[in-house]
Amino acid sequence: MKQMLSMVCVVMIFSSSIFAGGEKLDVGARAIALGGAFTGLANSSATLFYNPAGAMLVPYREASFFYARPYGLQELDYLTFSYLEPSLLPRQYGAVGVSAKRYGFELYNETMFGLTYANAFEKKFLYGFTVNYQHTFIKNYGSAGAVGIDVGVLGLITESLTLGFAAHNLNAPRIGLAREELAQTYALGLSYKALTNMLLVFDLEKDVRFPISVKSGLEYRPVTAFSIRVGFSTEPSRFTGGIGVHYALLDIDYAIATHRDLGMTNQLSLSLRFGNGATPELASRALDETIAEAFAKESMMLKEGERLNLNRATAKDLMRIPKMTKQLAERIVRYRLEVGAFSELDDLRQIKGIDDEKFNHFSKFLTVEEK
Repeated sequence: MKQMLSMVCVVMIFSSSIFAGGEKLDVGARAIALGGAFTGLANSSATLFYNPAGAMLVPYREASFFYARPYGLQELDYLTFSYLEPSLLPRQYGAVGVSAKRYGFELYNETMFGLTYANAFEKKFLYGFTVNYQHTFIKNYGSAGAVGIDVGVLGLITESLTLGFAAHNLNAPRIGLAREELAQTYALGLSYKALTNMLLVFDLEKDVRFPISVKSGLEYRPVTAFSIRVGFSTEPSRFTGGIGVHYALLDIDYAIATHRDLGMTNQLSLSLRFGNGATPELASRALDETIAEAFAKESMMLKEGERLNLNRATAKDLMRIPKMTKQLAERIVRYRLEVGAFSELDDLRQIKGIDDEKFNHFSKFLTVEEK
């Protein structure tokens, strides 16, 4: 009986795939744990499958592998790879990425290869597109391919709020002799940084054939090396959750999802960052700096030779220093209130988050004088 039920489930999901291939499936254990709401967050290499504009947010090279066998069914095996390269081109010329995924088994499978390009306009408006080659194979019936185009935009509304929109298979590609139209999906999402270590995400997703799906999630990071996530989505209704472990250059993400009829399933992702100092703390800080820089008015930024008195500058004044983040500026002011006036510039090293590289940069714009 159990075997028969499993086969019925496979047939139901398998039939849906035949009806319209190229489905937009949730990718990455982190995104799945957040209910699949990733259009507005878009800050890892998994964004290549959600919102290509997010490629401009990721400060380091990153490769990610994701594997899932939903509900223990080999017929639904799902494997993806994504690689994001933010420094192949000079930063003003954008970022690029490559992605691949395979879904299915020996009788029926779908394979996709994608190439992404992203750039920014006035630093606060990010845009990108992905060209996908999608290939479908059905045993005894042959195979066929088609080219689909995904596009995405991301607006940095404030330093804490981002808003994104993405379209999957925007060009409405058709595949095979029957000219079957591949699945077309639109998503609108937002991400809100409620606290320095807490994110709230929300997506509205519309497959042109089905009702709107609502996706939402929360991520809490009690310490730099560990994350806790919960999420919920509709169409179909499901609860999700998971954890992330961030060690050195490696992220290990685990997700669990519940289905009303099929029960629970598990997913796992491995992500590897490349670059000097691409540790969890520095990667998070670099992302904050990227966003903070977008909101810093160039006319207000300090120029070479201009200096602030470290014992009088407010957090707003300190934000005029290139690459200064709001978090670091507030820590400097708090240190001054709790410990006392700075006696020398070297005291800056006592503040969490200011390493040798940051100290050498900030000290060019600071001086220590009496209040």
